[in-house]
Amino acid sequence: MQEPFTLEMTEPEDRLGALLDSYTPQNPCQNGEIIKGTLVRVSEKSILVDIGSKSDAVVSLREVTRLAPEKLASLQAGQDVYVYVLDNGETNGTILVSLSQAAEQQSWEKARTLMANRRTVQLAVTACNKGGVIVQMDDLQGFVPGSQLMPKWHSLQNPAVPQRRWEAVVGHSLQLKIIEVTPADNRLIFSERQAYDLQAQKLETLNALKIGSVREGVVSNIVNFGAFVNVQGVDGLLHISELSWERLDHPSEVVKIGEKIQVYILDTDPRKGYLSLSLKRLQPDPWQEVRNIYHEGDLVEVEIVNLVDFGAFACPLEMPKIEGLIHISELSEERVTDPATVVQVGMRKTVRIISLQPEAQRIGFSLKRVKEKATPTT
Repeated sequence: MQEPFTLEMTEPEDRLGALLDSYTPQNPCQNGEIIKGTLVRVSEKSILVDIGSKSDAVVSLREVTRLAPEKLASLQAGQDVYVYVLDNGETNGTILVSLSQAAEQQSWEKARTLMANRRTVQLAVTACNKGGVIVQMDDLQGFVPGSQLMPKWHSLQNPAVPQRRWEAVVGHSLQLKIIEVTPADNRLIFSERQAYDLQAQKLETLNALKIGSVREGVVSNIVNFGAFVNVQGVDGLLHISELSWERLDHPSEVVKIGEKIQVYILDTDPRKGYLSLSLKRLQPDPWQEVRNIYHEGDLVEVEIVNLVDFGAFACPLEMPKIEGLIHISELSEERVTDPATVVQVGMRKTVRIISLQPEAQRIGFSLKRVKEKATPTT
């Protein structure tokens, strides 16, 4: 009689567990690190955060119970947050994190950046003592010594009560420059006097910058709508539309923080402290070549790059730096209420040029007129 077939386990359970562990991400964090996570659970007694580890990170109970009701109410499951790693769980398996310390560390980093870039901030005075006034910047409390206040405040001092000497400043907003950032000592010191001097220097610089000139600058910040570039101590806006002749999804496709670049001075307003910059004006203007290449009535191959309620924008394959509109009325012979029912981003189509105005940087296309015979241009 044949013996029944049996399968013997060749791997001990502990080796199998180790094998499974090898497929599980290790703790992706180090103590003292700030990382991005997603809130998993929020209640009055516990907050859990998914940081991509084997187990969810835990916000300390002490911090949770000290959260203001409005702050706790603003936290929702599924929300992305930054946390500071207090304990990465290597010893006891529990990852302990802090929301407040992450916010505080980010505020200190912001303060360092503001000081390094010699930028001013406007802050409200919340309290005073005999030495000066107290201001709040995000999660940090800062101090403006009396010696760093403008002279106009000195005449309003209350010498009779030393602790309330500067009470006339409380409630006012001051334009301030950061002059010291020392997180280890919890020191964030501001100066109103130096901010005033900095504003005077900024005014002098803006008056000296000539529209149409080219200057070197350093990218100090990147936002969705463009980049800020520091030119001779003044931050100017490099709008996303002035970064490139091509369509961009985000300014980071072209520039990086800390990068030195040449910029074109597009506009200045010393009175408002405004500086507008351009990068694309230093590049050849593709619209100058359009009239030499295309004419009204021509058929061209294009790629759909964006959809809007009133039509679709497309770029000629030969000249991807220019962009034209296929109006919704030119998408089809039939009535169209949604451009997405006819074209999609990334599609390549043959279209006819029905309008060409290079001087206005405009070109109009038609999809429904492709089969028409072109009318010779004179």
